[in-house]
Amino acid sequence: MSDVSLKLNAFEGPLDLLMHLIESNKIDIYDIPIVEITEQYIGYLRNMQEFDMELASEFLVMAATLLQIKSRMLLPKEAKEEEEDEKDPRQQLVEMLVEYRRIKRAAQKLRYLKEEADRYVQREPMFANLVERYVPNYPVRELMKALGAVLRDSKRPLAYIEPQAFSVQEKMQDILQRLQSFPDGFILNELFQSGKAGEKVAAFLGVLELLKMGIITISQHTAFAPIYIFRKQGETSHVS
Repeated sequence: MSDVSLKLNAFEGPLDLLMHLIESNKIDIYDIPIVEITEQYIGYLRNMQEFDMELASEFLVMAATLLQIKSRMLLPKEAKEEEEDEKDPRQQLVEMLVEYRRIKRAAQKLRYLKEEADRYVQREPMFANLVERYVPNYPVRELMKALGAVLRDSKRPLAYIEPQAFSVQEKMQDILQRLQSFPDGFILNELFQSGKAGEKVAAFLGVLELLKMGIITISQHTAFAPIYIFRKQGETSHVS
């Protein structure tokens, strides 16, 4: 075996060292060549730079276990024992290694999730200082009454309302005419203080279209402050 230079605390325990040897040699964990692994394991212990007996006790116990398994594997079996299909001496060691590998992979996954979580910085909510509103817990009886009222109202004849179409182009013209009357700008909400829902939607789309064309601009001094609409300086374009 080639010379190695390492410390005992490089491994978390004897099972960690065994897994290192198995993975390095690309060995099937269910068919461990016990003689080869035992020799490599003891070779690692002999080449330790620091050998703290208190720390190395677990490693030495595993070394003794490997030697015991090795001796059982090398002893000749009697004919009667062969017929009884004696249990593999490596079975308990294999079960320990399989369980250790499962736990180690789970620990690696948890470590990865923690590193991913550490990438994110939590900030205070934007509305942290607002007073929370308390919503009372209504009993089921009250909710059933409300549902009954809705069902009763739904039986009434419905009135048909003729849909009205509002032109976005006309709303764009209205906005530009308003800007001529108010060259210093006006508040955006003034466009939505009257009119039907469809008309307000058309006005909003008109604002977006004028912004896209670069004819107007909007401004807001602080968060939640009124939004003002202005005609861009030097802009004399007309909506066709």
